[in-house]
Amino acid sequence: MDFFKIIQSLEELLYEMMTWLVFYPRTLWRSFTHPIALLHYSDRELRDSPDQQFLELLSPPLFLLLTILLSHLIEVAMHQQLPTPTTEFGRAVLTSDQNLLILRALMFSIYPLLFAVTRLHTQHIPLNRETLREPFFAQCYIAGPAALVLGLASILMRVPGDVPLLVGAAIGLFSVIWYLTVEVIWFRLRLGLSIFAAIRTTMFTWIAAAFLNFLVSFLVIGLR
Repeated sequence: MDFFKIIQSLEELLYEMMTWLVFYPRTLWRSFTHPIALLHYSDRELRDSPDQQFLELLSPPLFLLLTILLSHLIEVAMHQQLPTPTTEFGRAVLTSDQNLLILRALMFSIYPLLFAVTRLHTQHIPLNRETLREPFFAQCYIAGPAALVLGLASILMRVPGDVPLLVGAAIGLFSVIWYLTVEVIWFRLRLGLSIFAAIRTTMFTWIAAAFLNFLVSFLVIGLR
C-alpha cells in the first residue's frame, strides 16, 4: 500500500512540474503586461477554497521562487563570477547553489513582505499570519518580473566592457521604475491614497526593503 502511495505522489509531482512549463510563461507574461489585474486576481483567488485557488496561473510564491531559479540558471549558464565574500558564512553561501538560491529567495521576498505589512498598516488591519497572507501573495506576482529583470541587469553589468555595463544599468533602472510605478498605482487603487501619499508610502517601503537587503549583503555575507 505504501508503495502505491509513493507512486501516486510521484505522479502528482511529475504532473505538477510539467504544468510549470505551461503556466510559468503565462504567469510571467501577465505579470509584465497586466500587473494590477494580477494583484486583484491574487486577492480574489485567496477567497476561494484551497483546492480551487490559482487554477489558471501559478501561485504567487511559487512564481517568485521559479523566477529566482530562472535568473540563477541564466547566471550559471553565462559563467558569471560572483562577488568575493569576506566571511565564513558568505563563502558557505556563495559556494553552494542551494544556499545561494535560498538566500536570494529570502532577500527578494523582503520586498513583498514589507509592502504587504505597509498595506495592512495603512488599512489599520491587525497584523497576523492570516491577514498578512493575502497582501504578501499578491506582492509576489509583481516582485517576480522585477527580480528577473534585475537579475538580467546584474548579469550584463558584470560582462566586460562599457556597453554591457550601461545597458545593464539602464535595464536595472527601468525595472525599479516599473516596480515602483505599479506599487504607486496599486496603493492608489487598493487603499484610496492620493498620488502624493501613494508615492511617499511606496518610496519609504522600498527604501526600507533595500536597506534590509544592504544589511544582508554587507553585514552578514561581508561582500566587498
